[in-house]
Amino acid sequence: MSNKMTIKYGEIQNLALEATFIRSETNRKEKTIIYIHGGGLVYGNRLDLPEVYINQLLDAGYDFFTLDYPLAPESKLSEIIQSAANGVNWFLEHAIPAFGIQTNEYILFGRSSGAFLCFLLNKGYLQQRPKAIVSLYGYHSLMNSSFKGPSQHYLKFPRLETSALTRLIGDTPLVNGSIEKRYALYVYYRQTGKWVYQLVNPNESLVNYSLTKDELLTLPPTFLTASTADQDVPYEITDSLSEIIPDNELFTVNGLEHDYDRNTHLPEAQQLYVKMIKWLETV
Repeated sequence: MSNKMTIKYGEIQNLALEATFIRSETNRKEKTIIYIHGGGLVYGNRLDLPEVYINQLLDAGYDFFTLDYPLAPESKLSEIIQSAANGVNWFLEHAIPAFGIQTNEYILFGRSSGAFLCFLLNKGYLQQRPKAIVSLYGYHSLMNSSFKGPSQHYLKFPRLETSALTRLIGDTPLVNGSIEKRYALYVYYRQTGKWVYQLVNPNESLVNYSLTKDELLTLPPTFLTASTADQDVPYEITDSLSEIIPDNELFTVNGLEHDYDRNTHLPEAQQLYVKMIKWLETV
């Protein structure tokens, strides 16, 4: 069996939803990292995690499973979270025979909006809860005031004309939104304060897509990181999570951008994955 396989776990409006499994060939832990990518739920794709990080996880003995989900605004958050749940539940039902592994124990790992989906999946969407969660600069709620109005950070960016906006939005679902094309759409939503409202259906409450304190108290062991200078997702969100989630480890970095591990040569990014893997040994 090849150590890398791509499968179809579902579809949305005839668009295939796929996932890629990569088998660890050394030091096997018989646990799988299920990865959910970031991109503000508007851009990105399942293969966005730098290869160096995937290889570190594989070398540490963890299998790696990364899945598609449909992007906003062509798909709304109700469809996005259900698709992600379907992908995880497909793994739980089929991974042992499909991939020749011994157990379906898994850890949810997300970056930014992917971490948001990891948290949200624990609101009853999963047949079996994860052994742990890894949240890199993520969030657990859409109710934060910084998300619901224009972002002072993004207002420094060039403004996108409305005519250009319409060309970026399609009529059918998509799962692969290149940063070159779709990042401008995310910036526009953050500049105008429309972002969270583009994620949900009209008259749908943002509360439905936010974890309460009581729900946070039930989460499995969680690894957290964020930068104190994060201008996309306020550091205070991760800091507050570290004060509520009963079993967690927080790795704080100072003065770096939101997705600081994007630079694989950054010492803090390298430290992050070493610390994360060391922590995974404890769960």
